[in-house]
Formats: sequence, C-alpha cells, structure tokens
Amino acid sequence: MLSFSDKYFDGEVRDGFFIESKMKRAWAAQLEVLDEIRRICHANNIRYFADWGTLLGAVRHQGFVPWDDDLDICMLRDDYNRFLEIAPGQLSSYFELKSLYNDPTHDNVKCRVITGRSMNFSPEYLNRFHECPYIVGVDIFPVDYIPSDETDTAKLLESIEFVMTAAASLPENAALSEEEKCLVQSIESTFNIHFNRDNRLFHELKKLVDILSSSVKPECSHEVCSMIDLAGGWDYHIPVEWYGESIDMPFENTTIPVPAGYDGILRVKYGDDYMTPVQGFSSHDYPFYRGQEQALKEVIEKEFNTQITEKDLDELISAKIAQAMSH
Repeated sequence: MLSFSDKYFDGEVRDGFFIESKMKRAWAAQLEVLDEIRRICHANNIRYFADWGTLLGAVRHQGFVPWDDDLDICMLRDDYNRFLEIAPGQLSSYFELKSLYNDPTHDNVKCRVITGRSMNFSPEYLNRFHECPYIVGVDIFPVDYIPSDETDTAKLLESIEFVMTAAASLPENAALSEEEKCLVQSIESTFNIHFNRDNRLFHELKKLVDILSSSVKPECSHEVCSMIDLAGGWDYHIPVEWYGESIDMPFENTTIPVPAGYDGILRVKYGDDYMTPVQGFSSHDYPFYRGQEQALKEVIEKEFNTQITEKDLDELISAKIAQAMSH
C-alpha cells in the first residue's frame, strides 16, 4: 500500500486551480489501482506506459494535471491482450477487470481496473483506499499496429468503419427488421464470426471492432495508433520505436513509466506547446465522483421519501467516513 502524508490530502491550488481534499483522496485511490496493475505487469513481464492526460501530467506537472480526475495508461496490443488474459486471475481483493470480453455491460475498447461496483463505506475499504469511498479505476488503452502497406491500412479502416456504422445504426432494444437481420448475417459471413445472441448486438459489434483493430502483427508494422481513433478520422501515426523503452518519471508520491519517445507522442496528441498549461476538463463530467454522489442522493431520497441538499449529502458522506474510521 502506498504511503501519503496527512498534508497531501489538504486542498490546494495548483496552476491557479483549486483541488479539493476529496479529489486528492480519489487520486491516491487511483494510484493504489495503478500499483496493483504494476504488481501484475512486473510479475508477468508486461509493459505499460502513462497515456493521454496522465502522460501529460507526468511530464509537465510530475503528477496529475490539476483539473484532471482520472488515470490513463496504455499497452502495446500484444501486452494488452496478455493482460486481459492474466489479470482476472491475479488481481487482489477489491480489484476487478472490466473489458469487452468479461463484462457484457462494458462496451468500450479500452478496459478498466476498478475497485468495485458501488460506493463502499466499510472500514477495510476506506483504510485500503485512503478514505475514498468512491468507485475508482484506471483506464487501459490498447495501442494498435498500423499495417506497413497503405492499401492494407485502407482496407482495415474501411472494415472497422463499416462495423462501427452498423453498431451505431442497429436498434439496441428493438427487434431487427428483415433488412437488419440480413446486415448482421452479412457481417458474420464477411468476417467469419458468429455473434453471441445472448449478448446485446451492440456489444458483439464492439468486440468485432476490437478484434479487427488487433489483427495486425508487430512484424508487419512500424507505426502504432489507437485504431478506433484512426478509423474515426484522427489521422495520427506514431513510430513504434517511441514505445521501445520506458523512463520512470515522478508522479505525485510515486513514479510512472512513460514512453522514451514521450516528447514526440505529446506533440502529436497535444501540439508543440504541450508544456504550456491550458485549464480545461476532459470529455467526461468532472469530478467523476459527482455522479456516484447523485446516485446515492436519489437512493436516500427514495428510501426516506424526503429531499436532501448537496450540503446535506456532503455532510452525510463525511459523517459515514468518520464513523467507519473510528472503528
């Protein structure tokens, strides 16, 4: 378990942005998830790297970007697939893996290691995760190989775009028309696959997107990308040698491996001026735990047939944490 000073959890201003104590505890909890991933990766010779805002934070802030609330890492596709196979059997208690292949409700190509499915106020959980009662996790992105041959790349992207379009257009909860059934059968025939009819069709199509994205072998490639981003129109290619080695960089009170070619990667993803902080938020709602608090608020209001304010909820959560930690 990682060690943090009491002062670490004080609210503070970084780069003109105030980080509340709750976020500091959420950061610490996420770093515990990362430490668990690190344990498994080191035991199985799997490489991983800081990615996206976490990579930017490691290089520019030596920790989280002040206005970021999540932790992202990536793995080259062969390491990513091995992690998906190994992690479910090796994760310690409190941790679980969510991926396309073990969770029919998870529709994202990236996988997540999370600390559960609901807020947890048990003393054991709060002690383990620095008094953070929320579900926290680390996102793990696959880094896919791009075919060296441009014609092969165009064909692969066309296939991925076709399946993604089908996934977006087919009804989620309604019966398929005869035309739609023919489309699904055509996809199965074209890609020599059989969809599990017990799962949602959208989920099965997203799995096919992932299978196609992972179809290029390392020996047939000298560049990598997020294939789903490339198919979606973000035309970036990263030399695979930029991921050839890693460098451990300070990150809050620990370290995180970054690709040796981090400067080039950050320039591709964030522009040449990536070292200049620009305050903003990621695409999801900030802070991530607000949604969990709202769900708890709705449960309380329904159970007790009363309305509570955000301040009441904050006080209730603080009281439950204090009560648990006094045991």
